[in-house]
Amino acid sequence: MIYIYAMDIMKLDQDLSLYASAVPEARLYQLQQLPPQQRMLSLAAELLFQRSVHRHCREVPIPVSRDRDENGKPYLLGRPDFHFNLSHSGMWAVCAVADVEVGVDIQQDRPVPGKVARRFTQQEQAMLKRTDGGEKASLFFDLWVQKEAFLKCTGEGIRRDTRTFQAQNPGEGCVNQLVDFPVPGYHLAVCTREEVPEEVQLVIMPF
Repeated sequence: MIYIYAMDIMKLDQDLSLYASAVPEARLYQLQQLPPQQRMLSLAAELLFQRSVHRHCREVPIPVSRDRDENGKPYLLGRPDFHFNLSHSGMWAVCAVADVEVGVDIQQDRPVPGKVARRFTQQEQAMLKRTDGGEKASLFFDLWVQKEAFLKCTGEGIRRDTRTFQAQNPGEGCVNQLVDFPVPGYHLAVCTREEVPEEVQLVIMPF
């Protein structure tokens, strides 16, 4: 089972001191340095991380600090079996949790940048050219979130040329899944380091 926890930043309070018991002090200080919307998105992602640790690793006292590996991918010290990944866009943050390496990406609809289309494979560019209007934008972001989820799962990030793999079938023992998001205008994908898709459970977290 793959769990994806989601949080709407519009429900959060702007007063960060209210979250002092749920977020490490050093992290709260970092959040205070960010622009307002980025601050709330990062706060939501942090809260989702903390709550997912509480749900899946009850013996670990929270708040807990996460670390990053040499590729910048976050991990929980002392719990190699706890795999998670974070993403945010627009007004929503998400946290994916799985028993294997996982990557997640969420994107809000916006105008499709023309130059970014060059970062797709020839087959994907042909798919985009055959698609018109709003369906083209929807396809663009469906492909893009899958590419981002794969790169976050492998830990390669922006160092990997996105033209070297297909969004829908990235290979390397990984599988991508598009996930229906209950809020219109958002695209969500999760990638796991396994060849057989697992069931995905999306949970909208209370505040």
